[in-house]
Amino acid sequence: MNPIARIVGWIWTVPSLLVITLGASLAWSQATNSTSATSPGASGWQWSNVSVALPTSETSFPPGEGAEITPQCLICHSAGMVLRQPPLTRDQWVGEINKMRSAYGAPLPADQVDRLADYLFRINGSSASQTRAHEGGR
Repeated sequence: MNPIARIVGWIWTVPSLLVITLGASLAWSQATNSTSATSPGASGWQWSNVSVALPTSETSFPPGEGAEITPQCLICHSAGMVLRQPPLTRDQWVGEINKMRSAYGAPLPADQVDRLADYLFRINGSSASQTRAHEGGR
């Protein structure tokens, strides 16, 4: 499996599991506690506010032509995660970007795909021969 697809899968799996767990917990709580959700009932359950602090990143995309499009990537990815990906050819970057658009709903207009692929190739690209050597000559 492509390393990027594996990482993106984890990015979507963890929040999905959290939502499912929270939903099941709320449904169970409502089914077992017929008292008001704002006051403790016989079972001792009480609603409370929860906050989640997501990790921050000090890494940013390097400047260059096309860098202005990268905030679209930051909706789901940190710059550090993108910059740590294996070098890809320009065509592979186009494929990855289009996968993000079609499979995951990335809000990147079609007319910006080539510009973003050019940028990503410039900052983290590889020639086809380097990619084949990295993949074991396939």
